[in-house]
Amino acid sequence: MTAHRTRWLRAPLAFLLPLSLLAASCAGDDDDEGADTEADDGGGTQSEGDLAGTTVTIFGPEVEDEAQGFVDSFADFEQETGIDVQYQGDRSVDEQIGVRVDGGDPPDIGMFAQPGKVADFVGDLAPLSDDVRATVEQNFDPGWTDLVTIDDEVYAVPTKADLKSLVWYDPAAFTEAGYTVPETFDDFVALTDQMMTDGNVPFCIGLGSDAATGWPFTDWMEDMMLRLKGPEVYDSWVTHEIPFNDPEVVEVGQYVYDMWSQEGFVFGGLQNAAATPFADAGLPLLEGECMMHRQGNFYAANWPDGTEIGSEGQVNAFFLPGSEEHPGITLSGGIYAAAFDDRPEVEATMAFIASTEFADARAPVGGFLSPNKNADSSLYPTEIEQSFAEILADADPVRFDASDLMPSAVGGGSFWTAAVDITTGAKSVKEAFDAVEASWPSS
Repeated sequence: MTAHRTRWLRAPLAFLLPLSLLAASCAGDDDDEGADTEADDGGGTQSEGDLAGTTVTIFGPEVEDEAQGFVDSFADFEQETGIDVQYQGDRSVDEQIGVRVDGGDPPDIGMFAQPGKVADFVGDLAPLSDDVRATVEQNFDPGWTDLVTIDDEVYAVPTKADLKSLVWYDPAAFTEAGYTVPETFDDFVALTDQMMTDGNVPFCIGLGSDAATGWPFTDWMEDMMLRLKGPEVYDSWVTHEIPFNDPEVVEVGQYVYDMWSQEGFVFGGLQNAAATPFADAGLPLLEGECMMHRQGNFYAANWPDGTEIGSEGQVNAFFLPGSEEHPGITLSGGIYAAAFDDRPEVEATMAFIASTEFADARAPVGGFLSPNKNADSSLYPTEIEQSFAEILADADPVRFDASDLMPSAVGGGSFWTAAVDITTGAKSVKEAFDAVEASWPSS
């Protein structure tokens, strides 16, 4: 992956099936080809014809195949409204969006992988209109919107859900070695021990992600926190009811480090993990260099073209077993869209992103899970993606990515730095977490 890779993508125009912009749908019939259709939203929204020729810019974290899937979802929307949707993808969006806002060049819509960061931009963002908010409330469980509700205003729309408690593996390699998919967390730990005893490397791990280097460690830490300490301690950690260097938190961080630092546990050695790009980290699995890669459903987009995915494929994925007390405990994440402008074309685009039509338009592309409870799961193109949707639907309890909920100075800063310091040996877990605690904003 090239550092700070960005690119602009224009959603192609294509005539598919017409869709509604708002939950209230569109009223009126077209008597003539090209006649305007007024949106019956009760708020005087401009007609679709009035929006023709306008442009909406979107800046988000998805690049390459993920970005193309996002862009393709707007084809019918563009055709119907005449709005030109332009997307720029950058893995370092959480850092770069602040630069753009400070420089007076915000996108019309920003895509945030960290709900906690939305609060940092409240003064710059437009809260959802009543119509868009009604669509959001119809399509998403409150747990998603509560994370971006500030002073009774909702500032963002959930656009994508991530299932993070997954482990990718090669089914043929498992069969040849006599391994079975673990059903409990103790089975999982025993499996890694057996692999090392057999001379196999359990995991491929890469933390490199440009300015976001270190974040894959946070996902491991969060999954282990849920399994070792449970949801109550996890929640207290997220909200800072207990400090980041609390003994229970340090214990979990030490658990991850002790696991990773075992000789032969990480392909290429632990000290090289920070320099290994996240996008490339799982690829040695295809060559038999490691047996597993713990990464979310979105990693499917990083397997090379032509890779067969599924129970009979070159790679498959299993749910990382929960604890004895909470066997279905699951780590999730997601991406939110927030508007930096309230122009009619921006509001229309936000309304579409909140709609079931958006979720159903993107589902067939693959590499995507929708948090929209009214989305049609049968539209996911592969058996494994449908299984991911089922895992997420059955998960209990579910907890959102902790680092994405923490203040951005921590979740998108010092926590990542701690990951690099720990894995490179620059600091002990305790020293690194002391530094994170010192960085926690006082208010």
